[in-house]
Amino acid sequence: MVGRRGVRRSVLGALALAAAVVLLAAAGNAAQRASLAARAQRILEALLVWRLVDELDLREDQIARIFPHLRALKYARIEFAERRLSAQREIRRLLAVRPVDRSQVEAQLRALEAAQAEFRRRRAAALAGIRTALTVEQQARFALIQETFERDTAALLEDVRRFVEQRGGRE
Repeated sequence: MVGRRGVRRSVLGALALAAAVVLLAAAGNAAQRASLAARAQRILEALLVWRLVDELDLREDQIARIFPHLRALKYARIEFAERRLSAQREIRRLLAVRPVDRSQVEAQLRALEAAQAEFRRRRAAALAGIRTALTVEQQARFALIQETFERDTAALLEDVRRFVEQRGGRE
């Protein structure tokens, strides 16, 4: 049996992907696709805020205080994913060359570790900012949903990114 929150997450995911599909289906060229992908991201942000409003019963002033932190968390995730993928691609390339240049591989590993540390720092700052806008009861509810909220957010961002990538190859 799917609980109320499970249904919400499914609806949220379906709405985010539907928004991306509708926006990107209308795009004819690369510039339009980039513009519409940005709009899909804004729709996704609105859906994430809606989920928090619904689950935490947020007031308008709290929404205004939380939104910049949600946006910062989203951008931290996106930038970390890009840096991680870039470092992983470079590590794979370096490992394919014989003999392996240890110093270059180590440099890429350090870059990957630095990206992870930077993401953890930015994530902690964003989450702390979110918590400061919440009452104690809301903080407790957020603590209970935080892990699934972040996992769902990351999955939705990845779904939209993948859809945009796949759609981007079509003219």
